[in-house]
Amino acid sequence: MPKKIDFTVIDVTSEDPKYRATELNTHGPTVKGWQSAKNCEYPQEVVIQLTKRCCLNKIQILAHQYLIPSKIELFSSNEDTNTIDDVASITWNYLGYITLSDNQSTGFKSRELKSANVPTTTASFVKLKLGKNHSNSHNNNNQVSLIAVNVLGTEIIVRRHSSPENDEKINDVGNDPEYWSPYEDLAFEMYVDIDVAKIIREMETKKRLAVISERFEYARKLKLAMESLRSAGEKLGKYELEKRHAIELEDYERARHKKNQMDEFRTSIYQELCVEQLLETDGYCPKNDECLDETEAPSGKNPLSPTLLRVANDKRSNSPQINQTQVSPLHVPRHQSPKKGSPSTGSPTNIQTRGSFRRRNKSAGAIVKSTYEMYEEKPLPALRHSQTNEFLRECQMDNDFKTTSKLTEREKKQAALPIVVFGNELVEKFYSKHYCDKEDGLNRLKEELLSYDNTKMHTANKTARAAVFLLHRTLRDKVFSVYNLANEVIRLFFVQFVPGRVSPPEVARSVDKLLPELLTKSGDTSARIHHMAVHTILTMADCKNVRDLHIIPVHLSRPVSSSTHPRLALSRAEMVEQLIINHGISTDKQSGLTCRTLSEFGSSGLHHPAEAVRKVSERILVLVYKVNPRLVRKQLPPDDDITRRNLLYRQLFHEFDKIDLQRKKEMLEKTRVIQQCSLPPNSDYLSPEPTPTELNKCPSTSNIQNIFNYDQVNNQTKNYAISKSLSGSNIQNNGNAKNESSSSASISSPSNNSQKDDEEKQCIFCNQPESSILAVSNSMNSHYWRSCPMLVRCKECSQVVEVSMLMEHLLMECERRENYTQCSHCSEAVKISEIKHHASTCRGLVEGYNRCPLCHENFEDEELCWKKHLMGEKPCPKNTRIKMQAQKQVTIQI
Repeated sequence: MPKKIDFTVIDVTSEDPKYRATELNTHGPTVKGWQSAKNCEYPQEVVIQLTKRCCLNKIQILAHQYLIPSKIELFSSNEDTNTIDDVASITWNYLGYITLSDNQSTGFKSRELKSANVPTTTASFVKLKLGKNHSNSHNNNNQVSLIAVNVLGTEIIVRRHSSPENDEKINDVGNDPEYWSPYEDLAFEMYVDIDVAKIIREMETKKRLAVISERFEYARKLKLAMESLRSAGEKLGKYELEKRHAIELEDYERARHKKNQMDEFRTSIYQELCVEQLLETDGYCPKNDECLDETEAPSGKNPLSPTLLRVANDKRSNSPQINQTQVSPLHVPRHQSPKKGSPSTGSPTNIQTRGSFRRRNKSAGAIVKSTYEMYEEKPLPALRHSQTNEFLRECQMDNDFKTTSKLTEREKKQAALPIVVFGNELVEKFYSKHYCDKEDGLNRLKEELLSYDNTKMHTANKTARAAVFLLHRTLRDKVFSVYNLANEVIRLFFVQFVPGRVSPPEVARSVDKLLPELLTKSGDTSARIHHMAVHTILTMADCKNVRDLHIIPVHLSRPVSSSTHPRLALSRAEMVEQLIINHGISTDKQSGLTCRTLSEFGSSGLHHPAEAVRKVSERILVLVYKVNPRLVRKQLPPDDDITRRNLLYRQLFHEFDKIDLQRKKEMLEKTRVIQQCSLPPNSDYLSPEPTPTELNKCPSTSNIQNIFNYDQVNNQTKNYAISKSLSGSNIQNNGNAKNESSSSASISSPSNNSQKDDEEKQCIFCNQPESSILAVSNSMNSHYWRSCPMLVRCKECSQVVEVSMLMEHLLMECERRENYTQCSHCSEAVKISEIKHHASTCRGLVEGYNRCPLCHENFEDEELCWKKHLMGEKPCPKNTRIKMQAQKQVTIQI
């Protein structure tokens, strides 16, 4: 049968001093492999000499996880080893080539095992020619590496025994070309302890001889012992790696502990499995053929249970896993077996055997577990406080000899900043698999934030970034106690640590990092997780440093689609409603709480299939309607009989009618009070209460049209004058009242009692007196609409806005805002179709300056800077209104 052929590396083109070619001569868990020299020339060649001339069948190559050659060519030679003086004189026969993956799909975490079935040829030398490496970010020096090489072939069996019968049997075992032993494979040798692997291979041979000799009970015991030894060998390999790691860190106490642990474990497993007896080192042993019941068998001979075998297989070393492809039989996973009868934990025969053992156990009664089983088995949570459990004793022993770092190299790179700020020990707790360690880490992080001292520790921005990284990790934890504590620390971070320390950009980065995870948790099925996330988000939004950035309202007030999950949509709507109650409706367009944004959000919620979402959206629209009825009605269908047939709209419009009726009552009450105040002191006239007829004659406030955007004018218009003609048919809310004629009774409410009634009014934008405005325009409305130099009409939607707000209007409010984007250099609103042309002529915005959207010039940011630029001595050359106003004034003078 094909078996492993030992070899020696006799020549390499180059090698790294730390990873010499002699590493390829042995296989085992601790092998480091060969690496070429840094920045070497290609191709690189590796020549190996076989200890015996054999008939080659297969060559296996285990590549490095990121020092990967793109191609490997295989050559063989059958020249006599005694006649070769120089490698250069060897004549090579080309066998073929193999290609290797660049390993990007696995993130450079796995090692590729390549098996090549070579044409049958007799060889004593093998040469590997490695092509240029695959380029990646980890391989900065353009090196290639091989972790292990395995040669499988058929050798001639030499007769060593005097018995012809035995010689024939051994030849039958050794010359079976159809049988491939899984214990000659690299996938086995690179995980299992070297000494244990030799014993397993010896048992494999004896098992086949026992089958030929019809010693089936002996073969069964060997098979079960091999399975147990394989699991134990993998555990010993893991211990060996830990011992090597401790030696590299000069932690000799832990190395001694691991060595003693290995010796004790090796001795105990050999004794329990009766390895010496099964190998029959002293000749034939009759006990091996005795068929004993499980109740009579010694505990040491009990096979490992399937569960324990799986656990042991999972507890491998931290070295990269072998990436096995589908084409080669060698790449079948370890728990599966070849079609021929080779020992494996997943064979059908094994399953039946273990099943029969369990049935015998039930009939014979409970069996006390062996020391090895107790050593390997994990305890149940209920046994965590038991002092008699063997596993806990081992855990306690391991805790006394902790390594300096439990983080992998990848995790260390990810958490580089938190390690620098908080130390390796604290970060390890956040990466631990035990929730107790994570809770301890969060409590320590909380103490670090509360005791922060800028003079002795890192900067506040760096500390904040490191803390947010760790908090984001714990937010995704499935244990509620960890999640709850993480939310508590997040609230403490924004309420106590951030104010006065962390810069606004870093605060924005922290919110952007945590908010998506919290929003996801706000739609969780668990009520306590949902409420905790909502509470944390609203607490963050109330923090002044976060509130000034307007990040959370903008995220929450985005329109919801009908496909949004009901729980997530409901939590967002409820949080928006709470923000309106807490913060009010804002006129700042960046706040996310403007009337336009909220009305769009409420309108989108009305179309959601979940009734609870529709109810909350209805309440939001009612709150917005109290401030700006026009924008709300614009988002809804027309208020007619057809629309009111819909129950949802009927209820909503009914609420609107109540608000309108209340507003009409308040307006008529104000008018009545004003009329009473303007009557002579001795007048007996008293204004009666407004009748329903008068209320119906009064126009609805929802039909009052303002020529300005409500969000812009609301914070600028301070005084209102209510003018009512004798016919009582017109009410204006323009901020300035015009005296129509001498036959009209003008009633005004002065903003200041000290002002004179005949004081001249002026434009609230350009401060021009009303007399000069009326000399050019017909009315104040006409002035605002056509000639005020501080205003401009949007070319896209014809809405009149302030010149200083034109760019924000095009980006945020305009009906065609989707056609515009903001230039990152000059901050202007540019059409998406013209962005390339704009980039070639763009002049950046200087710090401390403003950019005019009309003439595209920069001017200094100071008090009244816009008025000086648009109306000063040298007004903006592109301001057409200032030119029109000048022409009208010249015409009037003429």
